[in-house]
Amino acid sequence: MPKDKDIIGLLYNKELFDAAGAAYPDDTWTWDDLESASKQIYDKTGKYGYMAYSHDQIGYWNFVYQNGGKILNDDGTKAEYTEKATSDAIKYYVELQKNDWCPTQEQFANTGAAEMFFSGEGAMYFAGNWDLINLCTTYEDMNGKWDVAVLPMCPDPAEGEGRASISNSVSYATAAEGKNKELAMDFLKFLGSGEAQRIQGESGAAIPAYNGLEDAWVKSFADKGYELTLENLIEEFDYSVKYVNNPSRPSWEPKVEQTMLDIYAGAVTVDEGIEKMQTMSFGGRHGIQYCSVS
Repeated sequence: MPKDKDIIGLLYNKELFDAAGAAYPDDTWTWDDLESASKQIYDKTGKYGYMAYSHDQIGYWNFVYQNGGKILNDDGTKAEYTEKATSDAIKYYVELQKNDWCPTQEQFANTGAAEMFFSGEGAMYFAGNWDLINLCTTYEDMNGKWDVAVLPMCPDPAEGEGRASISNSVSYATAAEGKNKELAMDFLKFLGSGEAQRIQGESGAAIPAYNGLEDAWVKSFADKGYELTLENLIEEFDYSVKYVNNPSRPSWEPKVEQTMLDIYAGAVTVDEGIEKMQTMSFGGRHGIQYCSVS
């Protein structure tokens, strides 16, 4: 039974933007605006701009799909890391760290992007909507001092319109057999109802999977007194991209993550790392080998 759906947003520190005299992010922003605002903030305040930490779902995947690239082909049987639109976007994301306004991965290992952001050391980072209610309660003293915008778009995509945001979803499930199966199935039916989905949305914890109840999640933050602009995140579903997944992901994903870290550490070049991602044991040069997952 579908439970919830998620989306990625750009969190920005309004105080640092104000101190630098920079305009807040909006739906016209491109990667160029992200960079120019980051430089302006760093030059004016000495604080970091956009914090590009190593992550797939909340990081470079979004840039890949904004540029018209793909991590896997449509049926999930072939990797596409070495396709130009994909590799160009990965290079772009990795090389953001070469700017003075972006922390290094070593710094992120010691202090996470969220901690830097809410301590006033960094002005922007990507976060999933599932983090927002926890951030609001953890950093209540920052209420009204930060907000959320849609992701900046690729200014010159290899394909498409330049907009994309990774979206994942989860479901409720029960065992196929069991002594209380009938009761469990009845409960699953309730969990998928408008009533239960509204309760979930009003908690602020997750955006309901039930179409039409997204506003319950948005309104929950205002009801709790949190000053965030969240309607724009719901609009991102219009151009969202399904989370990258296939049956063998538990095998290849950690290897790809480690290769990204090796690139940042200088153990391999970006080009070598991208080729390695494509040719790893999980897929070979031309595709991904499926494996059974228990």
